[in-house]
Amino acid sequence: MINIPQIREAIDDTLLAMGDRFYSKHASDLVFETGLVESRYEYIKQLGSGPARSFWQIEPDTAVDNIKNYLAYREIDTEKMAEASYLSVQTWQSENPRMWENLLHYTLNCGIIHCRLKYWRVPEKLPTTLEERAKYWKQWYNSGKGKGTESHYIEIVEAHYK
Repeated sequence: MINIPQIREAIDDTLLAMGDRFYSKHASDLVFETGLVESRYEYIKQLGSGPARSFWQIEPDTAVDNIKNYLAYREIDTEKMAEASYLSVQTWQSENPRMWENLLHYTLNCGIIHCRLKYWRVPEKLPTTLEERAKYWKQWYNSGKGKGTESHYIEIVEAHYK
């Protein structure tokens, strides 16, 4: 597993670089726990033949959706994502799934950014408790199609904090 204080620092630094409104303790906890549940910070490619990449198991199509249906209408946010990732604005305007597959696979902060953008676009307030985060993750991140469960989320997170 990756050094936890270092991954927490990378998450906080990236969220802050995205802009103050993207950072909060609750957002940081949710992004951290999502990576913990999705990959246990052990792998950056979905096991089996799935398309998901990064510790946060972002699918390239999800990254493209963030670009196409959110950032395309927000020039300032696009510029902030470019700054936060040390990539060009043109990269953050690209709807090329193959490019995003590679960036998510090899670029830590791209996974953090896309995870946060996916949660940012949810029309509900960020959760504050572990149980609420588990429910939020299942509904908005893992979805009904995903194999994860709220109890699985809680079990993994609680095991980490012991």
